[in-house]
Amino acid sequence: MSLTDNLPGVEDLDLGGRNRKKLIVAIAATIAVIAAGVGLWAFLGKDDSKGSVKGSHFGTEFQIAYQASSASEQAFLEYLDREIAPSYGVTIKPVGIEDGNQLDAATANGQYIANIYQHSHWLKQVTSSTGLELTALGPVFQWAYSVYSAQHKDFTSIPDGATVALLNDPANTAQALWILERNGTITFKPGVDPGEATVDDIAANPHHLKFQFIAYGSGPRALPSVDYVIDYNMSFVDAGTPDSERVLAPAAPLDFAGQLVVGTKYVDDPQVAVLKKIFFDPKVQTYLKTNTEKALQGQLAPVSAN
Repeated sequence: MSLTDNLPGVEDLDLGGRNRKKLIVAIAATIAVIAAGVGLWAFLGKDDSKGSVKGSHFGTEFQIAYQASSASEQAFLEYLDREIAPSYGVTIKPVGIEDGNQLDAATANGQYIANIYQHSHWLKQVTSSTGLELTALGPVFQWAYSVYSAQHKDFTSIPDGATVALLNDPANTAQALWILERNGTITFKPGVDPGEATVDDIAANPHHLKFQFIAYGSGPRALPSVDYVIDYNMSFVDAGTPDSERVLAPAAPLDFAGQLVVGTKYVDDPQVAVLKKIFFDPKVQTYLKTNTEKALQGQLAPVSAN
């Protein structure tokens, strides 16, 4: 049964409601193929990292994967390579990959020392559905996640029956609903875990909001056809959406901070220890708070307290 079958006024777009279970099954199947290929890479002993470090699977060039469409994640890694990594005797090479399945499989098998593209809820979703062994070492930044509208100037006078577009994967659906709940726009049923909330967990919906589900990254394209879209700021910045169309910009919950993720079997690798020192250097959070870099400001923020 779809997450939206029992809630009046909920519709699907693209890979929404009814297709989400199919999406998870497809992820598992794709991972099996990708993991086999990456496993062959590991078996052959290929190592593109510059230099060799005794007792480590990794060299002195840290290849770190990020979502290829995210200019902000790339800019963050370039900052670390430029300003932090030299103090630890290594370099960082950002590797943009659009396919998250490939990205995680390659990280689990040690082709990349780490990736930074997912929060803890998505990571749990991936490991549960694929069996990949991945470990989060800690949060490194927050993705700004906001409500946008091309139809309305604010999010205070919400039209009755307004249509709100949400990203279609369960983790990001939950994050969007949590934003609405924290804003007082909807109310969850008692005992609901906000990090896993679905539209079926809504107890009160006084504005009679209708929900549509859209594919990751398609928020800007959905703006003309719905009242509101809840999506990552970076998607809208990359699309050139005016800041004036950001009608609600709440603080992101710590639960959805971007994690530094490594393959579980490499957690105790000596170069992973160096990696942790770079990402959790105190200067990093200060930079995220004070920088004026166009590719980062308003998109990536320091890790929040709660």
